[in-house]
Amino acid sequence: MIRLIMDTSNQYLMVALYQDDQCLEVKQEMGSKRQSENAIPYLASLLEKHHLELLDVEEMIITRGPGSYTGVRVAMTIAKTLSVVAPVKIKVVSSLAAYAGLQKCVSVIDARSQKVFVCVYDQGQAITSEQLMPIDDFSHFIENYPYYCVVGQSEVVHYPMTTVNLAQNMYDLSKMIEPVENVDALVPYYLKDVEAKKICL
Repeated sequence: MIRLIMDTSNQYLMVALYQDDQCLEVKQEMGSKRQSENAIPYLASLLEKHHLELLDVEEMIITRGPGSYTGVRVAMTIAKTLSVVAPVKIKVVSSLAAYAGLQKCVSVIDARSQKVFVCVYDQGQAITSEQLMPIDDFSHFIENYPYYCVVGQSEVVHYPMTTVNLAQNMYDLSKMIEPVENVDALVPYYLKDVEAKKICL
């Protein structure tokens, strides 16, 4: 099976190709400002290099957010477009989970405006809800998880910056989930919108 894995939701632009359980190649770079213009050229380059066509892709794995409003939509739009022209399976993982993979960790994403998106994971399972919190509250929150590492955009909460293999993390997580049944109904998950609705209710 040919799998295409893509994350454009936050600080990285990541495009990867897997054949069965083997990673053919990964392109991962910091590029939150240029994801929309580079995603398709990077994808085309990978396919050409490995003598594949887009219609050869049988499964695509993407992130759904939380993250950049524009960034989340880039990979999702490509996935939805591909699903129209080919019988491809689409699997979707949380952007926070993509940083976590199968680790026992607290995953953090910069939400701007002195806030962060946070979720706690163990073996690919979320053990808290995804939440939006002020950066200043994180030091108190992390006290509840003394044996958990901090991953993702950890420098935002004053932890050492960590490296991440998004492609492998997303591939591992994809084995635990089912394909999206209605791709047309697939929409980005903007946690800020969810929190705003809670405040208004």
